[in-house]
Amino acid sequence: MRGYLQMLIWMMLFVIIIEMIFPDSAYRKYIKLILGCILIYTMLQPIIGLVKGGHNSYDDYVKYYEARLSGGETALLEYKTQLESQQQVLKRYYEEGIRSTVEKEFDVKVQGISLSYEGNELEEITLTVGKNRSGKIHIGTIHIGNKSDTLDGDEENLKNKIKTCLSDFYNVQVCNIHITVQKN
Repeated sequence: MRGYLQMLIWMMLFVIIIEMIFPDSAYRKYIKLILGCILIYTMLQPIIGLVKGGHNSYDDYVKYYEARLSGGETALLEYKTQLESQQQVLKRYYEEGIRSTVEKEFDVKVQGISLSYEGNELEEITLTVGKNRSGKIHIGTIHIGNKSDTLDGDEENLKNKIKTCLSDFYNVQVCNIHITVQKN
């Protein structure tokens, strides 16, 4: 209460000094309006403090926020929980983006995806792809030659195309993208 009265007295002295500095100015009515608002706010400050939660003085206000920030383990825990949930959403987004891109571009079915992260950056992609089960039979170009040339060549070509596509889009090095083509 004593601090409130001291502040009120100092505010009244401040208002009197300001009125003495600008006795007959064109801005006198505006100055009186602003000083009157400041004085009313000063008088109503204890009531405002009660409504807001009992912070009657600046010291109480500072102590309240120091305690809140120093004992902010719950806030830190909430922050970490929220950060983790956002990272999970981002990982699912990456996974679904990779799945839909590869299935749409290369007419294969993605059977497994494994993503490795270093910090928050996508570092490595491991895919397992198989034949598309859409009911349609996709017949590619038929080559006549050695058996190993056609089968392994098509699989390697598919792997390289998928690696190039993912590397360009997700900015992951080609050596960190691993693809397994399953034969059924």
